[in-house]
Amino acid sequence: MTEELKTRFEISADELEHRMKLQDEFHNDPCRKAVKILEAAIDSVLKKLGVNVEDTETIPQQMDALGIVMTENTDERTPKLNGFFIFTTKGVDLIPYCWIGAARLEHDGKCYCDIQFFLDNRLEETGGVKIIK
Repeated sequence: MTEELKTRFEISADELEHRMKLQDEFHNDPCRKAVKILEAAIDSVLKKLGVNVEDTETIPQQMDALGIVMTENTDERTPKLNGFFIFTTKGVDLIPYCWIGAARLEHDGKCYCDIQFFLDNRLEETGGVKIIK
């Protein structure tokens, strides 16, 4: 005989609190850590291009002044290219600078983010932080 899973309306407040704690520990917290790794990768690229990432309020204005364009790829037809493309400008021409891939989780529980620099054909891997216990 198997016990059916009770809905949130049929459980006690303690059980609901326990489920919410598990959700936070095993889903929300790892997602927050993965976003931080992706943000750190973006910040490292923007620093290389001369943006002061400490002044978070003026990052868009700094990017405009330096001729930096960042676009996000979320096209479902190209899931391996999901992430951000960063371009620099020269006159009216857009020059591809790099691609920052979406954060990915490896088999060892560590989260990584790839940065492919186009001009010098170099791939960097950032992160390596264990986000799952």
